[in-house]
Amino acid sequence: MSGLHGVILTTFETHKDDRGALSEIFRESWPTGVKPVQWNWVSSNANVLRGVHVHVQHLDYLMCINGEMLLGLSDVRPESSTKGRSEFITLKADEPCAVTIPEGVAHGFYFAAPAQILYGVSHYWQTVDELGCRWNDPGLGLDWPTRAPHLSERDATAGDYQHMLDAYIAGRAKLARGAQ
Repeated sequence: MSGLHGVILTTFETHKDDRGALSEIFRESWPTGVKPVQWNWVSSNANVLRGVHVHVQHLDYLMCINGEMLLGLSDVRPESSTKGRSEFITLKADEPCAVTIPEGVAHGFYFAAPAQILYGVSHYWQTVDELGCRWNDPGLGLDWPTRAPHLSERDATAGDYQHMLDAYIAGRAKLARGAQ
C-alpha cells in the first residue's frame, strides 16, 4: 500500500504445484495505470543505490524478481495532493507484486544484498526524460539505511533537489507545448 497519489501496488496471485510456481505479472486489463512499451532487467550487487530519478513523461512498472529491494519515493508534482511526501516500500521476490510509479514521483532503488528487478516503461527510454538529484538530498525526505552506497558516475555527480525540481517543471511545460 502506498500513501502517494497515483502510486499503485499490484499483488500477484501465485499458482504453486510440485514443479514450482507461476505468477502472471502483467495483464493489459489490470488497473496498473501503465501500458509498457519496453521492459528492462536489472541485476544489482550488494549496497547498490540506483537514482534518485524522476520522469516527466514515462511511468515505471517494476517488480523484484530475485532478492529484495528498498524503493524510495518522493512526490515532486506541484498539483499532487501528496506533494512533498516521501515513503519507502520494500519489494521482495518471495512476495511477488509490482509498483506503478507515475511521472513526477522521484524514486531510487536500494539493494542491501544482490538482487534483480524487472521493469516496464510507458515510453521508450530517452535521456531527456531521466532527471535526477543526489540520492541523499534533504529535499527528498528519504532517510536511506546506508551512508555510503555504491552509485553510478551519473548518480554520484547528480545535482541538488531544487535543480531536479526546476528541470521537471520546465520539462512538463515543454511537453504541454507539444515539444519533446
